[in-house]
Amino acid sequence: MARWAAAEARLQGDWIVIGGKGNTLESVARDLGEPEILSFDPETGWAASARSMRVTGDLTIGGPATSGTTFRFANTLEFDVAKCGQAQIVLALDGDSEGPRLVIENSRIGAVRTEAGNDACRLEGNIVGVAAGHLALRGSAISGNFVVRATGGDIEIADSLVSTSSHMGISLAGASLSHTQIARLRSLDHKIYGMEIGSLGRLSDMSDGPDRSDSAVTLEQCTLRGGGADLHVRGRTTVIALDCDLDSMRFAGQGGAVRRQWTVAVRTPSPGCRVVAESEKGTALPERVEARADESGVARLALTEYVARAGGDVYLRAGRNDATPHRLTVYSADGNKIIGQLANYRVLARGQEVRIP
Repeated sequence: MARWAAAEARLQGDWIVIGGKGNTLESVARDLGEPEILSFDPETGWAASARSMRVTGDLTIGGPATSGTTFRFANTLEFDVAKCGQAQIVLALDGDSEGPRLVIENSRIGAVRTEAGNDACRLEGNIVGVAAGHLALRGSAISGNFVVRATGGDIEIADSLVSTSSHMGISLAGASLSHTQIARLRSLDHKIYGMEIGSLGRLSDMSDGPDRSDSAVTLEQCTLRGGGADLHVRGRTTVIALDCDLDSMRFAGQGGAVRRQWTVAVRTPSPGCRVVAESEKGTALPERVEARADESGVARLALTEYVARAGGDVYLRAGRNDATPHRLTVYSADGNKIIGQLANYRVLARGQEVRIP
């Protein structure tokens, strides 16, 4: 593909089209030169837009956090639109770029409240949409009836909040969605789903290897809340939920699964010890995990509490305890001597610590 051209923003119908490399909210407002459509205050980092944005190049909203700043966010982008669903930030290929890239860092995205109903809207609402390229959401907050929807490209979310929509917070589905990295996401106060994960081309069901990075979507330390369900799984998708706070799961189809995992800190007699956790004999889903103790003598293992699967039951607040209990064994640093064992250990929550006799 051709290299990105110089940064450029222009009006095209109801859209602000952003192409080239090195764009910021300030540069886009300057290129347009129409503050009634997009205004930017360099002192506060606040921008107001009366049009949706189509990113075919590179756009950075915000930036790294700095100490002593007066304002909570580096940038705020607020859409001033009259009707639900009119506010969109879309990443799409235009045929001449390397692939669009949107980085939202230490910033807030929202919409002005109107009687016409960004908040009262019963439809899906406003969208941050990824059809291609890369979306990075870091240390940021999105509200105002927005859905973050990825159908292609790749998505990276860390330490961010998506809240208060009439539909769902996060939606992942599409054969061309190539990579997801999601940690410490809070997706809260959504009327239907906190997160929905549908069929993705490179994912498979649990039988094909749930712990392989290319066979499942992994959520790490995420909190999900939705009125219909915290997590909705469609198709044959596998989700690994590690140290996540979610109460309800629903499935559409017959092949989906959610593996609930928790990090267990095992305190050993000395650094370098090897800790092995194995499912006790007779469990429905065998598991074997091992880790080395760090300098403080603690080894951390991600162990499965249960696997919830699609089928006749809807799993709410409990689940099927397929993969526990475990037997924990500590070996000496050279691996030749068994120092201690703990039988029938059941992992049930985040932040557990255990000392093996």
